Amino acid sequence: MQKLTDQYGREVNYLRLSVTDKCNLSCFYCRSDPGKCGIEPVEGALKVKDYLKIGRIAAELGIQRIRLTGGEPLLHPDILKIVNGLANLEGVKDLSLTTNGILLEEMAPRLAKAGLNRVNISLDSLDESNFRQITNGGKLASTLKGIDCSLDEGLKPVKINVVLLKGINEHEIERFVRLTLCRELDVRFIEYMPVGGQHSNWAKYFLSLDKVLEIARTIAPLSVVEGNHGGGPARYCRLEGAVGKIGLISPLSRHFCDRCNRLRVTADGKIKPCLFSDQELDLRPYLDQPAQLKEVFLEALKQKPDPKNSAGNSLERMKQFKGKRPMINIGG
Repeated sequence: MQKLTDQYGREVNYLRLSVTDKCNLSCFYCRSDPGKCGIEPVEGALKVKDYLKIGRIAAELGIQRIRLTGGEPLLHPDILKIVNGLANLEGVKDLSLTTNGILLEEMAPRLAKAGLNRVNISLDSLDESNFRQITNGGKLASTLKGIDCSLDEGLKPVKINVVLLKGINEHEIERFVRLTLCRELDVRFIEYMPVGGQHSNWAKYFLSLDKVLEIARTIAPLSVVEGNHGGGPARYCRLEGAVGKIGLISPLSRHFCDRCNRLRVTADGKIKPCLFSDQELDLRPYLDQPAQLKEVFLEALKQKPDPKNSAGNSLERMKQFKGKRPMINIGG
């Protein structure tokens, strides 16, 4: 099978494909206007056939793993067609989806039948009131039911993504960690990142993930879990006797640019070589020209930044980055 390798020797085998900017929640750290829930259509939005063309070219080049993101991807009216089409592409070994879980109770059986392998579920609080505040009105019970249904349908490993926010959910770290004791869940804590107009809030909410390890060790002995758990940036550990795992994703305090294995495509058809750069190339003019579409992918690969330029103080680097797009427009 062909391998896609950039000029710095990194194998790129993972594509994050955003299918919508819409969301049925309005988390303050995800959008530049946290009071506004994105329900309007994306200008220049791709069609189902476009996602499949992009997926096919990516797979031919060596992409083996595709993750559908948003916005909330389950709001796309044709999400099952997209899942089924991508799942049947030759070369795609793993098809996953990141969701807030609100619609999973209804959708999990249909997603599994369509060919989805697994889900990541964003959940920043286990307290109903706190969840409602973070999401601007979301219902915690819906996400919790979505987690249960995903486990029942075998969309495993089910990974819970917790953005750690100082002063907002740090008091819930122990509750999240304890979920792994008796449930088959990977609970992953993610450092807050100042992307797309959120720079003024960065210092207020940032908390190092060392706090997670400190609290976890008061519950039970902790051991490192070796291996490649989906090819992503998370480091994993496990409490003694636990069923699930604890994951740590530290893009600022412990950056992973030297191991970056991904490209991103936004819902309006732009391919981004790097999350922390405004650089992007438009795929839309070439959707009916496979050879040219492939060349744009290869050009994006060439534009992935030198990992050496990311060395040193990543916190300072991120504070200097003035991204134009909020996270919801990038696809995470």
